Amino acid sequence: MKYIVSFILLSFFLKIGYSQNASPDHNNKKYNWDLTQIYSDWDKWNNDFNLLKAKIQESQKYKGRLAEGPEVLLSFKNSHSFILQLFDKLFFYTYLVGDLDSRNSLYNLKLKELQILKTEFERNSAWVNEQIAQIPKETVFQWIENNEELASYEFEFTKFYDQQSHILDSETQKLKSYYTQVVNSSSAIFHALSLSDMRYKSVTLSNGKELIASPSNASKVYVEQKNQEDRKKVFEALEESYTDFNRTYSEIWISKAQGIWAEAQIYGYNSCLDYTLEPDKIPINIYTALLDVAGNNTEILEKYRLLRKKALKLDNYYGSDESFKLVDVNFNYPYDDAVNIVLNSLKPLGEDYIKKAEKTFEGGWIDVYPKPGKYAAAYNWFTYGIHPFILLNWNNTQDYLFTLSHEIGHAVHSVYTIENQPFQYSAFSPLLAETAAIFNEIMLLDYLIDNTDDTNEKITYLVKAIDIISRGFYRQSQFAEFEYELFKIIENNSSVNSEVIAEKFKQINKKYNGGVLDRSENYPYSWPKIHHFSHSPYYVFTYAVSVSCSSILHDQIKQAKTRKEAKEAQQRYLTLLKSGGSEYPVELLKKAGVDLSTKEPYLAVVNRMTELVDQLEVALKELGKI
Repeated sequence: MKYIVSFILLSFFLKIGYSQNASPDHNNKKYNWDLTQIYSDWDKWNNDFNLLKAKIQESQKYKGRLAEGPEVLLSFKNSHSFILQLFDKLFFYTYLVGDLDSRNSLYNLKLKELQILKTEFERNSAWVNEQIAQIPKETVFQWIENNEELASYEFEFTKFYDQQSHILDSETQKLKSYYTQVVNSSSAIFHALSLSDMRYKSVTLSNGKELIASPSNASKVYVEQKNQEDRKKVFEALEESYTDFNRTYSEIWISKAQGIWAEAQIYGYNSCLDYTLEPDKIPINIYTALLDVAGNNTEILEKYRLLRKKALKLDNYYGSDESFKLVDVNFNYPYDDAVNIVLNSLKPLGEDYIKKAEKTFEGGWIDVYPKPGKYAAAYNWFTYGIHPFILLNWNNTQDYLFTLSHEIGHAVHSVYTIENQPFQYSAFSPLLAETAAIFNEIMLLDYLIDNTDDTNEKITYLVKAIDIISRGFYRQSQFAEFEYELFKIIENNSSVNSEVIAEKFKQINKKYNGGVLDRSENYPYSWPKIHHFSHSPYYVFTYAVSVSCSSILHDQIKQAKTRKEAKEAQQRYLTLLKSGGSEYPVELLKKAGVDLSTKEPYLAVVNRMTELVDQLEVALKELGKI
C-alpha cells in the first residue's frame, strides 16, 4: 500500500526537543528491514515452497466432496486458507528481497517459480467455485448456523453467493489459468523497466553541480531549489527519462488493460470498472460522482495556483513550482526527529494506537534510506501472521514527514486487522486502507498547527492542508478520469497507441488544471511516472475518495462537542481499523459515520478547499506577498 506529502521551523523544533543529530548509521538494524523475521534464509523459503506443493496436491482429495456436509466443507476451507496464506508469505518475502535490490538474480528466479506454481494451483483448483455454487445457498447458511467454526467463513460465503453470476465453470476456469501468468507479466516488465533498466538523466544546475534527476532527488529540488530554472530543468529531465520509453510503456499498459478487459468479459462484467469495484460492492456511481464533483469544481484549484504564481512573483508557473515554499521557511527532518513528531501527532488516538505505532520503529520493520537497486517509492505491506514492512527512501523533506505518517497509518491498520480478524478477512479494501493512511496525515497537520504561532509557519500549514486536497483529491481524480477514459477505448475495441494515450493525458490535464500550469512538450508522455497505472489499474480513485472519508472521520473526533462524543467517534474509527475485510467497505464506512451514497462527502472537500484558499489569500496579503 503507497502515498505522499509534509513541514516545520526552528522555533517549533525547539518546542519538541529538536536537535541537529549527527548522521545516523544507515547500517543500524533500526533503519533496515530484518527479512529473517519472515525467512532466515532461502533454504527455509524452499522448505515452505515444498510444503506448499504438497498441500496443493493434498487438497485434491476434496474434489467432488464439498457437498457432503459442513465438516468436509470446513476442512476444505481451512486447507485452502492455509495454502493461500503460505502463498502470501512466499510472495511477500520474494518481493521484499527484490524491492531492496531489483538486481538480485535469485529474486527473479524464485518469483518465476512461485508464479508457475500459482498458475498450476489455479488450474488444478478450477473445480472449487463450480462445486460450491452447486450447493444451495440456504444449505450452506444452515450449516453455518449449526457449526461455529464454519461460521468464521460466513462473510466469505456471502461474498461468494453475491458474485455467483460471475462464477466460471471448471473448464473455463482451467482454461483461463493457462494465460494468467502471461497477463500478469506486463507488471513484471514495467517493474524491470522502471527500476532495473531506468537510467535517469544527469543535469547541471546553475551552481555548476551535477544532479541525477531521479524521483527522490527531484522531489527535494522542487521543495528547496530557489532557482526556478533549476527546478524546471530537473522536472523536464525526469519527464524525458520516461518519454524515452513512451512506446514501450504504452505497450505495457495496453497489454495490461487488454488482459483485464479479457478477464472482465470472461467473468461476465460489463466493464473493467465493474470488474474492479463489484467484488467489494462499491457502486459505480461512487466513482462517477467523484469525477463529476472534482472535474466540475476546478475553479478553486486554478485560484490557488494563481495565488502561488503571484506570491512567488513568477512570469510562468510550471509543475516544478507546485512544491516550492511560499514563505522562506527551511525544513529539515532527520528521520529520528520525524519519528517523534509523528508519534506525538497521533496521541489523540489513544494509548493502544500509540503502542502499536511505536512498535513499528523498534527495528526490522522499516527500511529507511535509499540504496542502489532499491524500489524508489514508499509503501506499507503485510502478510498475515507477520508484522507489516514499510519501505521508505528518506530524504529529510517535508513530503517524507507526511509520507512516514501516511505509511504508519497503513501499518497500524494492518496490525489491528491481524490482531482482530482471521486470515480470510485480513485483505481489506484499498478504500479502507487509504482512509486510515490519509487520516494520519490530517492528524499530523493538526499537530503542527497547534504547536506554532509563527505566521510564516501557519502559511506553510495552510499550503499543506490545501495540498492534501489538491494532490490527494483533485490530482488523483484527474488520474482516475484518465484511466476511466482509456479503459473505455479498450472496451470499445478502438485503436490505441502511445499518441492516443498521451493526447488523452494532455486533454484531462487541461480540464483539471486550466491555463495557469505550463507544461512541457514531453509532459503528455510522462504518465508512467504514476506507477499505479501499470501496477494497480483503477487504484488511484481510492486516494481521492479516501480524502473525503478521512476528513469526515477526523472532523467527527476533532469537532465533537463533548468529550464523550469525541471518545465515541474515536472508538468508531478504531473499530473500523479492527474490522479488516469482515464486511463490505462502504458498509463499514457507513457504520463509522461516512455515507458515500451521495455527493456530499466530495462537495464537503471542495468547500473545505475554498475556505483554505481564501484563508491563504488573506494571510499572503497580510505579509505583503500579494
